[in-house]
Amino acid sequence: MTNRDTSQDSEAVRTLRCKLDRTLELYQRNLSVFHKFKLCASEIQAMTSLEQLPGLLQTLRDRLNVQDMHLVLAQELFAELLPDSIATKPQLSLRRMLREMGLSDSFRHPLLGTYAEILLQAPSLRELLQPSRNQSCAGSVCIFPLWDKYQPDNLIGYLTLIDANPQRYNGGMATDFIEFFADLFSWSLVTLREHEKLQWESTLDHLTGCHNRTYLMKHAPRILEFAQRKQFPVALLFIDLDGFKLVNDILGHACGDQLLIAVAQRIQSIVRDYDIFIRLGGDEFLLLLPDVGEQTAQRTANRIQSELLTLPVSRICSVDTQLSVAASIGLAMYRPGETLQQLIQRADSEMYSAKASTKASS
Repeated sequence: MTNRDTSQDSEAVRTLRCKLDRTLELYQRNLSVFHKFKLCASEIQAMTSLEQLPGLLQTLRDRLNVQDMHLVLAQELFAELLPDSIATKPQLSLRRMLREMGLSDSFRHPLLGTYAEILLQAPSLRELLQPSRNQSCAGSVCIFPLWDKYQPDNLIGYLTLIDANPQRYNGGMATDFIEFFADLFSWSLVTLREHEKLQWESTLDHLTGCHNRTYLMKHAPRILEFAQRKQFPVALLFIDLDGFKLVNDILGHACGDQLLIAVAQRIQSIVRDYDIFIRLGGDEFLLLLPDVGEQTAQRTANRIQSELLTLPVSRICSVDTQLSVAASIGLAMYRPGETLQQLIQRADSEMYSAKASTKASS
């Protein structure tokens, strides 16, 4: 073998070793990225409530080591179920952004590029690219449209990754891991939404729109237990309508339903956000007032009675009638150690005493 052959063999070995080193480096890099997204997938799948989204986004931001991560979801689908820090936009606005980006409704890949380039192409995307930490971003972004897995043409929002490095997200990079991550994220959002929507609907009175007994049984025991530990008062008002049966019998059930809706709206306008107001059934309502003493609770009861006396039954039912409704209200203050049912029974008994007293004086 000549010196030339030996030299060529050595060069070929060095070239092959360089290729192997690059392959190994690429493999290790991909393996590292894979583990990052695997951890992110575990975090996403561990989410049990949409209330956990702000914390999840922070965790994902740290795991992926990006400058920022921004989520915006369809207002019509998510608004009532999300914490305030998660942005929502009407679906029409979301689809307009899709068109501005030059993408079709069937587009299933992320949009990659520098912050400046993408903003020039689609100015309305500024809402998606606004860093939540009030930092300017001259780097690159990855915008992923999120789709409903059950209705593939239903755009539910956008997930945006923002990085200070202008080269991190570019049109030539592989996006398999990002696409899997975003798809899993959107699937989890839809699943949680469906679950929480069912839970939310199960606690609503479908006639009046206020909460029902299920909601009370779910949340009131915790309030009573906390009240006992912290020694603050809790009042319960048992509200029963007077004259409602006459309205129902004379004007019909449709009118009765409209009247119940109006009653619920009047009372709802009085209560605080953290009070529990429910329709117990028929023309009976309950109002649980945390951290309220007896005198304040009595003033609330008096205000409810005054409000209901002014309800215009004739206008509500669209008929000419002199019928009216009033309310008998029983007030019970929570006694440490008693159950919710015992508290309700005492308030119910007080309500019947108030109703009997009203009949006796009329």
